[in-house]
Amino acid sequence: MGDCVFCRIVKGEIPCVKIWEDENTIAFLDVSPASVKGGHTLVLPKQHFELITDVPDEILTDVTRTIKKITKVLLKEAEGVNVLQNNKDAAGQFVKHVHFHLIPRYKNDGIIIEKWKPKKYGKGEMENIAERLKKIID
Repeated sequence: MGDCVFCRIVKGEIPCVKIWEDENTIAFLDVSPASVKGGHTLVLPKQHFELITDVPDEILTDVTRTIKKITKVLLKEAEGVNVLQNNKDAAGQFVKHVHFHLIPRYKNDGIIIEKWKPKKYGKGEMENIAERLKKIID
């Protein structure tokens, strides 16, 4: 994917401030962080995959291991960490290369992560949805 900004970062064509790299993953600071305090980090597989469902399990395991490693580091300085991952436009995926945002959090930091108003299911709706989903799980 020659035009993918993250693929170009992995290849070294675009500079980044890298904080971790191994055979299958890379972690670097986001150039447009949610906050300059802390170290908003992006973790991604080096290979190009658009959606989390496209990533082979063994590579996703490596990505998860890197997320855990970086989150432990961030929690040494921050009061909390959000781990976010978006799939497709409707969910806010702007770069079509699967990636995870690790956002250090502090009380009253002013960062607003997408919020929703909790809803209530009608009688039997939860069970119907669960049954529908169970039927299509691979």
